[in-house]
Amino acid sequence: MNAKIRSLTFSFLIYLAFFASGAGCLAAEVTWNRMLIVVVGNSLSAAAMIIIIFMGGLGLGSVVGGRYFSRRRGSLMPYILLEACIGLYVKASPALFDLLTGLFTSMAAGTAQQGSLTAARLLVSTVALLLPAILMGATFPAMIAGTTAGDSGRRSARTGYLYSVNTIGAALGCFAAGYYFLLERGVQATIVVALGLYVTAALSALVANALRPQAVLTPSPQPDVVEQAGIDEAEGAPARVLRAATFGIGFVALAYEVLLTRLSILYLGNTVSVFPLVLTAFLLGTGFSAVAGTWLYGVLGRVRGQRMFGLLALGAGVFVMATPYLLLAGAVRGVDQLTGMAGGATRDPLPILGILILPTILIGALLPVAMRMLPTASGGGTTRSAANLYALNTAGGVIGAGVANLLLVPHIGVQNTLLLLTAVCLAIGLLVLMPRRRLVISLSTAAVVVAALALMLPGVMDLYAGRIAEDTGAAKTEMLLVREGRAATVTVLDQADPRKGTYRDMYLNGIEEASTRYWHVQLFKLLGVLPGLLHEGEGDMQAAVVAFGAGITAGSVLALDDVASLDVVDLNPDIEGINDLFTEVNGDVFHNPRFHFHNDDGRNFLVTSRKQYDLIISDSTHPRAYDSWILYTGEFYASVRQRLAPGGIFAQWVPVLDSMRGPLFSIHLNTFRTVFPHTTLWFVPGSDQALLLAMPGPLAIDAGRLQARLDRLPDWFRAGEYRLDTVGRLAAFFWLDEAAMARLIGSETRINTDGRHYCDSQAALIPAPPELQLPYFQADAASCFTSLADGQRQAIADEQLVAFHMGHFAYFHRNRALYRAWCLDQANANTLYWVDLALGGEQPDPKVLCASDSDAPSP
Repeated sequence: MNAKIRSLTFSFLIYLAFFASGAGCLAAEVTWNRMLIVVVGNSLSAAAMIIIIFMGGLGLGSVVGGRYFSRRRGSLMPYILLEACIGLYVKASPALFDLLTGLFTSMAAGTAQQGSLTAARLLVSTVALLLPAILMGATFPAMIAGTTAGDSGRRSARTGYLYSVNTIGAALGCFAAGYYFLLERGVQATIVVALGLYVTAALSALVANALRPQAVLTPSPQPDVVEQAGIDEAEGAPARVLRAATFGIGFVALAYEVLLTRLSILYLGNTVSVFPLVLTAFLLGTGFSAVAGTWLYGVLGRVRGQRMFGLLALGAGVFVMATPYLLLAGAVRGVDQLTGMAGGATRDPLPILGILILPTILIGALLPVAMRMLPTASGGGTTRSAANLYALNTAGGVIGAGVANLLLVPHIGVQNTLLLLTAVCLAIGLLVLMPRRRLVISLSTAAVVVAALALMLPGVMDLYAGRIAEDTGAAKTEMLLVREGRAATVTVLDQADPRKGTYRDMYLNGIEEASTRYWHVQLFKLLGVLPGLLHEGEGDMQAAVVAFGAGITAGSVLALDDVASLDVVDLNPDIEGINDLFTEVNGDVFHNPRFHFHNDDGRNFLVTSRKQYDLIISDSTHPRAYDSWILYTGEFYASVRQRLAPGGIFAQWVPVLDSMRGPLFSIHLNTFRTVFPHTTLWFVPGSDQALLLAMPGPLAIDAGRLQARLDRLPDWFRAGEYRLDTVGRLAAFFWLDEAAMARLIGSETRINTDGRHYCDSQAALIPAPPELQLPYFQADAASCFTSLADGQRQAIADEQLVAFHMGHFAYFHRNRALYRAWCLDQANANTLYWVDLALGGEQPDPKVLCASDSDAPSP
């Protein structure tokens, strides 16, 4: 093999190795993040802790590796050993994480102190992530030390290109793992993919090491005193400015990534896939711009390259501020698609990637250009200097990621956080562009520009709230609350529309979570009150509710006078303001002395709690949501069962239409039934809302005892208005008994687990009808009651017949089914609500609506 072919092959192999290394790193990271939040919780503080530990490990590995490898003879063997060790760790990680799960559970079970729990979470996360992160961080200086050769320009250029290729690989690895393999194939398959990438990296480097050109085989000399002094007095930007700029770049980049994720959830929905999409866009823009920046710097030369660096920083500041406004303008999704349910996210990620890449194109070029701006140094000096800059960049990123959601947004808001990041970019650009000793002028200019932007630009959150109001289509809306909290952006508004009626709506991160629409309140009241009504105990019941929402479910639990205490767990700490806007339907539950709030991840709370509950109710959002998917797995249900006292009852809200495409509904029912064999399903007629009820034994309801409890419900609960006041009316919600559920599930054996969650699949978004139609499986509610009084059996049959037609209306949008239900019971509030909507508020005419039943289904 001649020298030229040898050199080209060597270059190809090292770039292939570092590309595969980047892809493997992000594939492993997104997988470990998914595995770890199951252990330590899905709260933002836990997520921030995971990011800080991982990024901190990368920076530490870069610093230590830079110091070590700069003093050693140039070779790729250290890099190969690092990649092999990381691959072995990836292979062993599922077993290790299982051990850590047991370790955390045992530590958490022995303490009720929040500080001790935080320490346990920190210990588990550190053990899981710090070592592989350090090894991953060390691969960068190891690769530089093993491949840099020739003059200083070529060394710094190769350093920049290696960083760029690694970042592009990371982007593609993140997308493949986070958007496809984790969602479609599960954790184990994604681990295999990550392992394969590390094997590819190690083997490519091994072959490259055998083909290394002679120039690379020379020992890397120690950086001498002259070179080190030159680092501080180099031509162009002083080293202190370069270091400060690199740190600032990292701060802006990671803070903006966190902020962009938060904003993207508002605009694109809160599905699990949003996170990898944002990270992919961020890395992809960084990688491609890093290649372009590295090449362009070589074309322009040192002086003009420095100016390019400054201009890139200024441009980055512009894009940081502009992207949220582009999103609001409907550049990704139309304004009419701004809000919706968690299952409604777009299936085509390319438009999302396109706009999210914009702000990262300029930010991403800054670090590799900074590496090219390094003063002339020999091979060892290049390794150490580049590693130090990488570490500074990472340190800035750690701080940015840590403070963005936890401190900046809650205290100064999204708008001012964006302005702060813009100010940092402008200050960096001006410091590099302007002559030395102009620090005050640069900072003052940046401050003036940002102040002008603050005065001129409309508020991002105000515009967003306006878009939500516009998206409702209501004739009149009134914004009552817009709060940017640590965990979520909360929006509450009143809507008045002649066609839809007047009601209050609450959105968390752009997703409608609760409203005062009739069927919505009916569902939450049923979910909160039914488990306590059916519990066989008398008095002093202990209850827990996962997720507060608007407090309607929690308030309904405390409508029962024999519930002694209620623990409510929610990731969002800002619930008092929401409670105060829904007191008419939640009974002002937040200020009830029996109410106790816990700001935590619901699953983690149950795992770490030592308390036994008579009632546990999960009112979490959709199974596809990033913050709730872990509440719909077999492992979660097992933890619920452990916290239930003897005779305890568990209830969970479940969607039955849009979020349960294809076989997903039967998979979910099978998952629930596997842990709780005595399960029934209760369905709100006319809607897509249902709940699963797990009893300690087969359902057998004493009708007399149930009616006596219904009669004790307080006036504020308005049981009669919501058809929750008699045995017959309550039976209308009953839909599946154990036998009917078994028929619906059929031969389905799959279950949702932490490692494989079928609701994450992109196939769940295919616009197709549910595979198994719930209306055809309605069971006889009367068979579940004992001691029925005269007339109650017929009342149950009449109510169920109306519900049967309402079920067909909900599933198949057959207005004749709706009208048939109304004709059977014209005083039924459920039918009145939907008929009013169908007729646009006009008074129904029985002679017209009840004239023909030709399209109505037969029970």
